[in-house]
Amino acid sequence: MRIATLICWALTASLGGYMLRSWLVSGGLRRERSRAEGLPPQLIFGHMSLALTGLAVWIAYTASGFHPLCWAGVAILTGVIALGICTVTLWTPYPAREPVRSEPRPAPPPSGPGFTLTDEMIEQFLADPSAKPAGSRRHLAAIIPVAHGLAALATFLLAVMTASLT
Repeated sequence: MRIATLICWALTASLGGYMLRSWLVSGGLRRERSRAEGLPPQLIFGHMSLALTGLAVWIAYTASGFHPLCWAGVAILTGVIALGICTVTLWTPYPAREPVRSEPRPAPPPSGPGFTLTDEMIEQFLADPSAKPAGSRRHLAAIIPVAHGLAALATFLLAVMTASLT
């Protein structure tokens, strides 16, 4: 079971690393620092470094079989999950805010019920025909954080079961 936990932990760390890289490349650190209510970078980097420390402890346990390292990995993983929950809680806006628009759009002409959406789409296409469809990959953006959270939960359960059974 310790190998299954190691694989699950590595998968979770890979998904987290991908999210961190995407966040840094898109200027997330700069954005968070520029806002007064922005997410503290210490929280994100603390979550990452504690997770990697726990992974290193689990690798040492897997290689040596030294049982106290197993429980140390579980304890570190508990802290990692606590920081992850803090990150998600602070990052999730409640209530959901309206997106800020850069320029006010003129009201569409009244054309009857059911045609407003179609008229807006045609108007947007005529304004910029080379633009990609809005949110073509946007609907997939939540899959990676959800997979990261589910993999973290699976890792925790596997680690606790491994520690309890050995």
